[in-house]
Amino acid sequence: MSRIVRVNLLAVIAGTIVGVIGSAFFLHRSRLRSAVGDRPPRRGRSGSRWAIGAIAGAGLVGGAAEMARRFAPEAAGSGIQEIEGTLAGLRPPLRWWRIVPVKFVGGVMAMAAGMILGREGPTIQIGGAVGAAIGGRWGSDEYDYKTLIAAASGAGLAVAFNAPLGGILFVVEELRDKFSITPIALNGVVVATLAATETGILILNPGRLLPITVFEAATWRDLALAVPFAAVVGAYGAAFNALIPRAQDMLRALAQRIGLLPVAMTIGGAIGVLLSLLPDATGGGEGLALQLLAQPPALSMLLVLLALRTMIFPVCYASGTPGGIFAPQLAVGALLGLLFSGALAAVLPGMTSGPGIFAVAGMAGLLAATVGAPLTGAMLVAEMSGNYLLLPMMLVVAAVASVVAGSLGCRPIYDVLLERTLRSPAPVKVEP
Repeated sequence: MSRIVRVNLLAVIAGTIVGVIGSAFFLHRSRLRSAVGDRPPRRGRSGSRWAIGAIAGAGLVGGAAEMARRFAPEAAGSGIQEIEGTLAGLRPPLRWWRIVPVKFVGGVMAMAAGMILGREGPTIQIGGAVGAAIGGRWGSDEYDYKTLIAAASGAGLAVAFNAPLGGILFVVEELRDKFSITPIALNGVVVATLAATETGILILNPGRLLPITVFEAATWRDLALAVPFAAVVGAYGAAFNALIPRAQDMLRALAQRIGLLPVAMTIGGAIGVLLSLLPDATGGGEGLALQLLAQPPALSMLLVLLALRTMIFPVCYASGTPGGIFAPQLAVGALLGLLFSGALAAVLPGMTSGPGIFAVAGMAGLLAATVGAPLTGAMLVAEMSGNYLLLPMMLVVAAVASVVAGSLGCRPIYDVLLERTLRSPAPVKVEP
């Protein structure tokens, strides 16, 4: 059997497995979230609901963080930096037998509690771990091993957002300097991503993740206004990236004093109370983005939600539980777009085609500014929302936001996280 046939066959197997696991992750997260936070309060018992939310949140988040600490510290956070480190030869091979269960169970628990974390982080790292398991067992050499890790990681992003092109571009843009993407490897990425997406469709039949209005193409005025808007998004992205390591340092210092479990339980309890008081300030972000675009609230509420999610997300990410960065930025990008268009409408009514197009472009722009992958950000949002006609505007915002963020000293967040990971103790090295 030729190398290209073997690699593609293994990539199809890996992608199919990732599609099954990613779909199961979504279903379990949704069901547990409904059980924890979506029941209407009984008459006269709102206080008891807050208490129940606090207890459930503390238990779920504390359990997720402790599980990661004990069994797979590399599964905390998004885990994308761990994949990058392994592909670059800077981290040991992925301990797939630990990562998969810890990432799955811990991610479900943390997100069901209402933590502002994305489901794509767990599915990407689970995908990479599946690729490592298959490549380590049936791959002929290190090339096959790394190819299958990269391919299955892209499949993990694709199944999380039902976005195959976004998954492919993620590997090309985000992993390009960590792993040599040859034609054989790229073909493996494509078939793994398609296999995962089709498997997810068969199981979930998800359709568009953001079934919002499909807008007409942006006008020349929209494109002109996209430049100053992108500057705002880029500046916010730089501040956003700076907050994450600061929160990690703060919580690490606190955990050294009182222990990680009390810290995680306190965060989870607070999130559980907030879930009862203001649900829109919690959760991953896809549902809130959909709600904001369907019925935008007043500017004052938009500001409140932006401030709360900006402050809370870094704490959630630094808590030690599994969870991603991409999805929370969807809601924040939409908030920035609605705030910009709302402020503009108050000063110059009728200047834009509507707030929705800036919300959509803001999602793509913020992903580009923080991750440093403008093509991935634009294509992900286009696939999730169906707004392919807005791709030119999304690319303008993504490109300008990336330049502005970089000019402010902002580096891609996964590069920053990988450097911090390299300064921490590595798990026991095992051969693939």
